[in-house]
Amino acid sequence: MDAYKLMTIAAIGFFVFALDKNQKKFPAPIILIAAGMFLAVFPYFSSMELTKEFIFHWILPALLFTSAYQFPQDQLKRKAAIIVTLGTVCIAITAVMLGFALYAAGQLLVGVSLAGAMLISSLLIPTDPVTVVSILTQGNDKHHLAETIEGESLLNDGTSVVIFSLFSGYYFGSQSLHIGTFILDFFYTALGGAIVGLLISWFVAKGIHKITFHVYQVWLTILLAYGSFYIGEALGVSGVIATVVSGLLLAKELTNKEEEEEKELRRDLKNFWGIMEPFLLSIVFVFIGIESIDFIQMDGLLFVIIGFLLSVIVRGIVLLATIKSVKPWRKSYTNGDITLVTWGGIKGTMSLALLLSITGQSGGSDDGLLSWAFMMIMLSLIVQSLTFYPLKEKLGD
Repeated sequence: MDAYKLMTIAAIGFFVFALDKNQKKFPAPIILIAAGMFLAVFPYFSSMELTKEFIFHWILPALLFTSAYQFPQDQLKRKAAIIVTLGTVCIAITAVMLGFALYAAGQLLVGVSLAGAMLISSLLIPTDPVTVVSILTQGNDKHHLAETIEGESLLNDGTSVVIFSLFSGYYFGSQSLHIGTFILDFFYTALGGAIVGLLISWFVAKGIHKITFHVYQVWLTILLAYGSFYIGEALGVSGVIATVVSGLLLAKELTNKEEEEEKELRRDLKNFWGIMEPFLLSIVFVFIGIESIDFIQMDGLLFVIIGFLLSVIVRGIVLLATIKSVKPWRKSYTNGDITLVTWGGIKGTMSLALLLSITGQSGGSDDGLLSWAFMMIMLSLIVQSLTFYPLKEKLGD
């Protein structure tokens, strides 16, 4: 990748995040996507390509590790049940329900097959909490929603990869769609990834205390973030879950230590990963803007709009049924909270990475379907990001 182009994108990201600290009316991802679309006009930038390998191998491990490491440990303990439920069972149910809903609508409008509808569904279930968490944490009484949405996103990334693998195999004809296969694949990849993350983070947690120089300690966490991901993928389990588990367990290990040296290490880690997150996000969202020029088309636009609406409606139905069925959750989350969690399920980095992983897999015969999926993701990013803060204000801060 051209270093000059990358530095230009990084500079754009710096100015956007530095000048738009609150990210309320104009969230940073939207500005960065718009900047990418502007850059795509120039041949110098339009030739840049965002690949699955770039996102999966360089971007995702760092973003996943940062989110996991920074997630509040006390909230993880308190909300473990709802976070696990929303990030696993609810995502699986949403994927199936949305797939059938997209099939019903798509058959009438564009003739999409059931397999194609399920594939699109698997691309629409991952969520990106960046904008939502930034807005919710600025208030005084919505932190519990920010933590729920962020915790759900941590788990549903891993769940989404498993569901996508199953549905894409069904679409491309490499495997049949059976509930037994899904359950077996999910437990194998999820539990395998968790075990990998657990083992590697245990060794790193022990080793990090043997090092006294903080620079090398931070360096070791970089190896942990990327190493757990690569090892998990090499073993055929979820590298996503391995990275998330490693981040959570390292945070737990360091949080339990109250010595002054440990506090300094936590501060250094917070500073380093706090810089890496907006830097990497700026690259991703500018690239999304550049790539959008190749995916946007007018054919099937009505299906795209309906598909986007269905993704929100189905998510809302599943969330409402789940939360209302459990008494403690019913008391903790108002209807307004459920509405915000529903609308906060914005699509982003993971959805795009999964989509790019199958681009061109069938020699271009799936361009229409992938374009529809891409535009649904873009609609979610733009519409939900821009309207989330006004919705939060309307429902009461």
